[in-house]
Amino acid sequence: MTTQAHRVSRRPQRKRLGALVSLLVACGFTVALFWYLARTTTLADWVGLYRGLHWGWFAAFLGLFWGSMLLKAVRYKMLLAASGEAVRYWHLVILTFVSNLFVDLLPARSGSLAYIVFLNRKLAVGLPAAFSSFAFSFIFDLIGMLPLFCLAIILHQAAAGGESVLWILLGLLGVIAVLALLLLERVLAVAAVLAAWLTARLRGRSQDLAGRLAREVGSMRADVARVKAQGVFWRVLMVSVAIRACKYLALYVLVAGLAAQWPAEAARLSFPLVLFALVAAEATASLPISGIAGFGAYEGVMMATLRAAGLAATQAALIPFGLHLLTQTVDYTLGGLALVILSLTARPEKKDDASPPS
Repeated sequence: MTTQAHRVSRRPQRKRLGALVSLLVACGFTVALFWYLARTTTLADWVGLYRGLHWGWFAAFLGLFWGSMLLKAVRYKMLLAASGEAVRYWHLVILTFVSNLFVDLLPARSGSLAYIVFLNRKLAVGLPAAFSSFAFSFIFDLIGMLPLFCLAIILHQAAAGGESVLWILLGLLGVIAVLALLLLERVLAVAAVLAAWLTARLRGRSQDLAGRLAREVGSMRADVARVKAQGVFWRVLMVSVAIRACKYLALYVLVAGLAAQWPAEAARLSFPLVLFALVAAEATASLPISGIAGFGAYEGVMMATLRAAGLAATQAALIPFGLHLLTQTVDYTLGGLALVILSLTARPEKKDDASPPS
């Protein structure tokens, strides 16, 4: 009994130690980035970078960025409607910007869970529908990326020739996406059974919490099945592809706009190359130790890709960090404004609120 209690008491210590190590490594990535930038660039370089960005490039980026965010809200509304939840479109637009803010602030895309929290607590949507719309949006984000990957590989091979290992990566992503879509309901069913098993063996408050978890997970599984039965997946897929296309076109336009002041370097930045650099950087930024506020590994991966394409060290450092800083500024500004608006928005009243805030 004493040994078991000792093991339980050591678990929080291990979690705290792991969190501390992750934080230190993330800080290391960020510090290393800024140290490298200090060695390879000057203040005059940064002033010239943003002065050289024509407003037309930036306006095109903002237009495509807004398009991707509005389409995300459309996807959320379609999925919530399939769950039987009626949410105002402009509420979802605001929530999309808020979720985007927290995704940028927190590591490993954990900030995207803010969507579930605000949707349930602020917009009075039940947890099952909030979870299913979040889960399907996440899965279809991955599926929607696949056609763009395929296009980038084909264009890259047409320009450079030869075989590409990117086909293997494309296949792996496709398998992961399909499995996630097919197994989501089964995973939730297993989780509900495990939670029910725990409920029968616990006592007191722990039993109450486990019982509530079992009910919520069971409701989530039922809602996932309900959404699947509505036949909305093809429409959600088309919207998801459009979201990804707008997003990467927006980032490509901004990269091209930043590089336009160096014609020789800009000529090397083909769409397939920039698309690969952006996707690799985003994948790295999804790791828990990518850097503080996302600054660190994202720029490192993109810098390495641009250096391999033949860009000088200064330009290869300026473009990724300049891109990331500018997009983060837009995300924080619009996300912060949306958070203020959402906080002032009255919670809708519903007759049947299956998951009231506790």
